[in-house]
Amino acid sequence: MLHKVGFSDIPDNLMVEIFLYLNVKDLLLLLRVCKRWKRLIPDKWLWKNVQFSPKPIQKTKLRSIVKQYFTKSTAAVDICGKWRNTNTTYAISNNILKTIAVKSPKLSTFKIEDENLNSISLELLPSSIQHLSFTGCEIPLSCLKSCAEKFKNLKSLSFRRCPCLTDAHLACFGSLPKLEKLEIIGSYRIDDDAVQLIGQSFPNLTLLTLIGCARCGDRSCVSIVESLLFLQSLEIEEWTELSERGVNQLVNNCPNIKFLSIKCHQLNSGFLTIHGSRVHL
Repeated sequence: MLHKVGFSDIPDNLMVEIFLYLNVKDLLLLLRVCKRWKRLIPDKWLWKNVQFSPKPIQKTKLRSIVKQYFTKSTAAVDICGKWRNTNTTYAISNNILKTIAVKSPKLSTFKIEDENLNSISLELLPSSIQHLSFTGCEIPLSCLKSCAEKFKNLKSLSFRRCPCLTDAHLACFGSLPKLEKLEIIGSYRIDDDAVQLIGQSFPNLTLLTLIGCARCGDRSCVSIVESLLFLQSLEIEEWTELSERGVNQLVNNCPNIKFLSIKCHQLNSGFLTIHGSRVHL
């Protein structure tokens, strides 16, 4: 005889597996359903990869969540602020970063979106960070103080829609021999000097994306050829100073390149040009 199965019949371990598909907001709502679910929600596996974005979260709420639910198993956090063009942060504070470092000392990924990082010190994050990402953020140089000493284990670094970004920001990270992936999108202040610094400071890059870096040109190609000897993937878009000469430098002098993507209005009538494939990357 078949019996109807209710939630009460599902073992705790399977319930946790189901809850893994829910976002943070829904998990917190489940706390109100029953005592059993309230007991399961703090399970460390539900708080291993914590994603708040794309919904903004206020710092008071975030502080409470970090204190109650972050654990030593928490490996990644993706936080979204609310850009208000003021001098105050919306989602994070230095106290929150300190708490994250204490509760989750093995945190490997930290992503922050749409936040003004004025008065924030990223050096308060744990030194275990390997992946750091900024999207739509205002990043004063003071925010990156001591990053060169703190984040020696960085493997990937990403800046999306951060128009304030300059070579001075990149210099704050010092030399990162373990950095494999760098992504810069929509940062028009990045120029040939910045690319030269990238080659000198991050010599072991295998993946490089430079999109919307209008001031870059042929000299950047020379820096890439001379310094980034292990580069396997390069994506270039909207470089107004790039010519066919620079492209030929990349095509003919980067023996390890497996994928090269170029899209600039002055080249190939503005159409995308692709050399190689991403299949084996």
